[in-house]
Amino acid sequence: MGALAGAAGWATSLAAPHLLAAAVALGGAIVLTGAVHVDGFLDGCDAFFASVATERRFEILKDPRHGTFAVAGMFVAGTLALAALVAIAPRAYPAVMAFAGALARAAAALNARLFPYAAAARPNAALGTKPPLVPILVTLVVLAAAGYALAPAFAAAVPLAVAASWLVARWIAARLGGGLVGDAYGFTIVLLETGVLCAAAAGAGRGGG
Repeated sequence: MGALAGAAGWATSLAAPHLLAAAVALGGAIVLTGAVHVDGFLDGCDAFFASVATERRFEILKDPRHGTFAVAGMFVAGTLALAALVAIAPRAYPAVMAFAGALARAAAALNARLFPYAAAARPNAALGTKPPLVPILVTLVVLAAAGYALAPAFAAAVPLAVAASWLVARWIAARLGGGLVGDAYGFTIVLLETGVLCAAAAGAGRGGG
């Protein structure tokens, strides 16, 4: 999906300004995923940053309305992601967005092996069981190789993303009484994907792509 969204942005750049191409790429990624991770990020911003009791956090996560933290969080994340794409050459969008999307999801999936589902929440069939470890590790190794092919420094993005994902998950688990919920994964994926795009933009700014 990242590659498809990136390809749409690249195609747009052939006939439109770079800024519009970046917007198409970013918007395409959201549309293709059905905004499922963005929804988790918005809910997470409202619940995880609020100074409330743990029980109230679960109520906020179930509330379909979005508050100030969600609006502010999406503005910051969206602005950073858009600015990062503007700093990256459109021809690189398919590869960079595929890499960022895959790495964010693989690193977040590893958290399901390391953290239990929050006891106060009702797990669904997908999130209530631990995913197999081998496919996740294989994916991370493949991503390290793919990152190195994009730019040698990108190989370091894999362990850094895994470490960042674990730190975010540990913080969320502490806020939820010791476990994670579905929205925690969407929240983490948006953070990681935005971070990888920003790192790619910084590398491009130094002449790395």
